[in-house]
Amino acid sequence: MATVIAAAMGGVYALTAEAAVTCAPSVFKRQMFANTSFSGTPLTTDCDSAIAQDWGTDAPAPGLPDDRFGVRWSATRDFGSGGPFTLIASGRDGGVRVYVDGRLRIDLRGDARGDVPAPVSTYGPMPVSKSVDVSIPPGRHTLRVDYVNRSGAAEVAFTAVPLSGAGVVTPPSPR
Repeated sequence: MATVIAAAMGGVYALTAEAAVTCAPSVFKRQMFANTSFSGTPLTTDCDSAIAQDWGTDAPAPGLPDDRFGVRWSATRDFGSGGPFTLIASGRDGGVRVYVDGRLRIDLRGDARGDVPAPVSTYGPMPVSKSVDVSIPPGRHTLRVDYVNRSGAAEVAFTAVPLSGAGVVTPPSPR
């Protein structure tokens, strides 16, 4: 992990590369963990304009395991004049949780530990998805999406779609 030295108010502070990552407005900060509990320091942190990944059976980044990893995305987005939105999440072989302003809105992981297995076909774990309609007040709100992979193929997607008459979500900036 890289270390950045920063000077502030006469002091010098060592920051991890994770702490130094700043993403453009409305772009997700993505943190990848070598565990499914999101504990400890992320092994990698970067910016991601959209949550739509299919890593197959490979590790999502160098240094991460092929199985039993977690990825967390967070961003503050402008929901314009607010209104009804549909939140849509899907994932394979693990689970997805979506939070708006810290409140759990979608839970595709089962119990709190995420130990409930996904449906399985003869080809391995099947993707699961869920959509929920929510009313979001006008202005900026924090989104957080947590994904865990237990074993096998890793795939995750999330989007927030305004329903008719709702404010428009600020689109992510291109990378």
